[in-house]
Amino acid sequence: VQRSTVESYMRTWLYENKQNLLKPKSFDRLEQTVLYQVIPHVGHIQLAAFQSNDVQVMLNTLKRNGLSYSTVKKAYDAVNECFRTGVIQKTVLFNPALGVAVPAKKTFEKAEIRYYNDDEVVKLCKAAVSQYGNGKRVYRLGDAIIVDLNTGLRLAELLALKWTEVDFENRKIIVNSTRVIVKDRTEDAQHKYMVIEQDSAKSATSMREIDMNEAYYESLKRLSEITGKFDYVLSTNDGNPILPRYLDRMMRKIAVAAGLPKEKIYGLHSLRHTFASRLFAAGVDVKTVSEILGHSDITITYNTYIHIINDQKRRAVQNAQTKS
Repeated sequence: VQRSTVESYMRTWLYENKQNLLKPKSFDRLEQTVLYQVIPHVGHIQLAAFQSNDVQVMLNTLKRNGLSYSTVKKAYDAVNECFRTGVIQKTVLFNPALGVAVPAKKTFEKAEIRYYNDDEVVKLCKAAVSQYGNGKRVYRLGDAIIVDLNTGLRLAELLALKWTEVDFENRKIIVNSTRVIVKDRTEDAQHKYMVIEQDSAKSATSMREIDMNEAYYESLKRLSEITGKFDYVLSTNDGNPILPRYLDRMMRKIAVAAGLPKEKIYGLHSLRHTFASRLFAAGVDVKTVSEILGHSDITITYNTYIHIINDQKRRAVQNAQTKS
């Protein structure tokens, strides 16, 4: 074993150990980390020569290349777990991840939260429901944009939403499942990816009810005329599930059609951030926003939207000032 490379050793661990233990989506993420972050940097090193300094250089290089803290930490975790397991199984002598300093989170640039202002939201909604001269919709599922702008659903939650979870009478939707796209690893796979549905939401707090306002009530009514005979709110013409890339691509097309500048052509996740920013602008407290978004902890909400929260506080103080 000691004459093999880090790449061959970690591939064996990945496919013979971890694949049997992880859920498909979790395994896909780990595989991406090993194949695209770890192996390109240290995979060529002979196992017997693999040292802590090699791991340190890898982490520093990943950070220098502009990757996020989360991505760098995942690379470290993969090496650490692989070789920690190896020490226990006595297939390697020591764990080179020990003694390595993972760059501190505070030293990474914080990703900018992308969201739309009120004027841009109006333009997006108008473009989403636009029609051709003959009355046919330009975007078959364009109302999905309005639904997400008014619910803040995660992409997986939006994809998994079924008509049985839409209660028009009581004007609410029930969020209790997510659908994920994973690699199709079956021998006779017809496609590169497959859709699997998880019975439970991302966390206990992800399971929630969201009241309908008038805007997305009307959008869901329009969608029901298009996909109401199928299981899922967002379905293809023949009832198959919609893939994430379809929605993301549609979102970007709608942003272009809305006349937004190139730097404001965001992906679908920006709608969740927009929803949250509008809640804060309306004076909703952090705890309530956290519950509506389905975050597992209020600190996630606070840390994610700290800049927006601070901006709202500054405006509140300015608006409340007493003039002499």
